[in-house]
Amino acid sequence: MELLVGAALALTGALVCVTAGDRTRLLVAAFLAVPQVFAGPLGALSLPLSQCWVILAALCWLLERKGLPLTDPVLRAVLAFTAVQVAAVVWSPDPLVGVLEAARLASFAFLYLHVVRVEREDPRGVRGPLEVVLAWALVVAALVWAFRLSPDLETAFLRSPLAVAVAGPDAMTAFWGEGANNVMDPAKAGGFFINANVASMFLGVATFAFLALGVDGHRRRYLLGALVTWSATFATGSKTAAALALLLPVAVRAVHVLGRPAARWFLPQAAVLVAGGAWLLPRLLERYVPAYADASAESLASRAPMWDAALQMFRDHLLLGLGHGGWASTMELYAHLGVDALPPHNLLIAAWAATGLAGVLVLLVLAGTVLHRLVAVVVRRAGSPLARTAGFALGAWSWVLVHGMGDNTTVYGESKSMILLALLLGLVTARRDAPAVAPAARAAVPVQGRTCPA
Repeated sequence: MELLVGAALALTGALVCVTAGDRTRLLVAAFLAVPQVFAGPLGALSLPLSQCWVILAALCWLLERKGLPLTDPVLRAVLAFTAVQVAAVVWSPDPLVGVLEAARLASFAFLYLHVVRVEREDPRGVRGPLEVVLAWALVVAALVWAFRLSPDLETAFLRSPLAVAVAGPDAMTAFWGEGANNVMDPAKAGGFFINANVASMFLGVATFAFLALGVDGHRRRYLLGALVTWSATFATGSKTAAALALLLPVAVRAVHVLGRPAARWFLPQAAVLVAGGAWLLPRLLERYVPAYADASAESLASRAPMWDAALQMFRDHLLLGLGHGGWASTMELYAHLGVDALPPHNLLIAAWAATGLAGVLVLLVLAGTVLHRLVAVVVRRAGSPLARTAGFALGAWSWVLVHGMGDNTTVYGESKSMILLALLLGLVTARRDAPAVAPAARAAVPVQGRTCPA
C-alpha cells in the first residue's frame, strides 16, 4: 500500500512540476519546506517530500536546458562542497549518509539558482514564496510558546503521528530510544523541531527574513512578524540563541550605519567598542545574570571533552577525516574517558570528520564567499534598500554560522532553514545584478503590472 501511495504522489508531483512555471515551483518548494513531511517508503531514507520536490524541479530545469551559471562564485563554492561530500563516500563506513548530505547541498545550490532566476524574471517574484515560508515560521513560533508554557502539550505532540510526519520515523524512533533530544527538558521547546537549539536558529533566520521583507513595504506587518519569531527564540530555551537575538540585530544596524561612506571614519572606534564589548559581556552576565552564565559554562564544559577527543582524531586522521558515519564509531573508543558519542556540535569539526581537510577548506571558502557577497552589497550600495536587505541577509547567515560553531548544524543551518537562506541570498544576488531604475521610472510602473503587489 505504501508503495502505491508513493507512486501516486510521485506521478502527481511529476505532472505538476512539468506543467508549472518557475515561480509556481518555488511556491510549492516554500510550502513544503518547513513541515518536512515524510511519507511512505521515503521515510526510511530520511528524504522528506520537500527535498523530493526540489530534486524533481531540478530535473525539470535540466530538461528545459536553462543552464548553470558556473561563473557565480557562490554556486561554484556550493557545488565544490557537494563534490567533496561525494568523494568522501569512497572511504566512508556509512556511504548513504554522504549521499543524503550531498543531495541536500545540491538542493540548496538549486534553490539558490532558482530564486535568482525567479527574481530576475519578476522583481516581486520571490516575495510570495518568502511569505509562505515565514507563515510557517509563525506557526513554529506559536507552537514553541505553547509548548514552553505547557510541556505536557509538547509531550502529547511528540507522541502523535504528526511528530513522525514532520520529524521523520527514523528520528522519532531514535528519540524514544537512546537518542532523546533536548526538547524533553521542560525549560526547552522546539515546535516542529525535536531540538530546541535548531528551532531557535530557524526562528532567528526567520526574524531577519521578516525584516528583509519589510524593506520593500508593509513594514509594520513584517516588523510584527519579526517580533513574534524573535521572542520565540527566547522561548526555545537556547542559550546561544538568547545571546544572538540580543547582539546580532545591533550588529546588523551597525553594519548598515558604518557601511555608509560618511560613517567609515568611525570604523576604528567601532572596532575598539566591539573588542571591549566582547571582553565585558561575559563578565556582566556572570555578575548580573549568574544563572545564564552558569548554564552557558555548563553547556560549554559538556562539549569540551568531545572537542578534545576531536583534536586527537584530527592528528591521527588529518587528510581524510573519518568518513561519513565514522564519527560515532570512533567516539566509542573514548567512552572510557567519559566522552559521549554525540554529534560534533561544531560545523568545522563535522566537515572535517565527514570529508577530511579538503571539506574544511571548501566550507571556509563557501562561508567566506557568501559573507563577502553580502558585505560588498552593503558597502557598495550603502544607504539603498538593497543594502538594507543585504544587511538583514547578512544577519541571517551570521546567525547560522555562529550558531553552527556550537551546535549540530551545517553551513545552510538545517533542512528547514535551507530555503530561507537560499531565498535571502538569491534575492540579494538578483537585485545586485539588476540595472538601476530611476525613481521617476519606478513610479511610472503600473501596480497592476506586477505579479505580486508590494
